[in-house]
Amino acid sequence: MKSVSALIQLALVCVVALVASGCERSVAGACTSAQDAAAQVSRLTDDLNAANRSGTLASSQVGAMGARILAAGKRFGIAGNHQSYCTAIEKIRSDALLP
Repeated sequence: MKSVSALIQLALVCVVALVASGCERSVAGACTSAQDAAAQVSRLTDDLNAANRSGTLASSQVGAMGARILAAGKRFGIAGNHQSYCTAIEKIRSDALLP
């Protein structure tokens, strides 16, 4: 379980580093900045870790979601496509059956 938590934390650090290059001010309620995307990732990783601790998600599922977070960051974060990145994060949240 510690390795999954470490993977999630690593994913968060990597994603924040990827999207941090475009730190502009965001429009309220929209995912238009690196800060918005980083907040989405942070909330998702916190929820994934909580679901793992409660037994709702197995460690293997959380690890797979962490890999998807990294892939989305690589695909959209580097390009600064914050809206698509947030959409991908919401899809991961939905697939994990998280509120």
